[in-house]
Amino acid sequence: MADSLPEPDALPIPLPAVPQGPNCDAYARGYADSYRGNGDPTGDIVAGGMEGAVAGGVWRGPGGARRGARAGGALAVLDNLAAYPGGWQALYDMAYQICRNETSGVTHRPSTLGDPSVNCRSRAGVASSSSRAPLGARSGASGLNCR
Repeated sequence: MADSLPEPDALPIPLPAVPQGPNCDAYARGYADSYRGNGDPTGDIVAGGMEGAVAGGVWRGPGGARRGARAGGALAVLDNLAAYPGGWQALYDMAYQICRNETSGVTHRPSTLGDPSVNCRSRAGVASSSSRAPLGARSGASGLNCR
């Protein structure tokens, strides 16, 4: 039976569906809602850890059981991300931005975006060196062709 399990690196990771049409709100809500779990995050984490331990133990013995328990618990946390404070909103915001990018008609990509020949670095730092003075900030970009 242990020989029938695939290597973990070979398992496909499902990607969210590509948004269809301009309704990014519905897409983002559906994406965020898909990570709500069953309403019991702690129970899901325990169950995921136990299932992972069994699968890992069958696959690689005691060491595999430990790794499987960790992986199963971690996946349960991710599956319940929307149940945690701020989690649903963060997932919604991310999916909404992905949808807006995917459905945008803009095809122009600035030459400086991701161009390794352009060296734009942040110059953000603390404006005051005294530990008792209020903190301020200075920022900007350094490098050729930076704004």
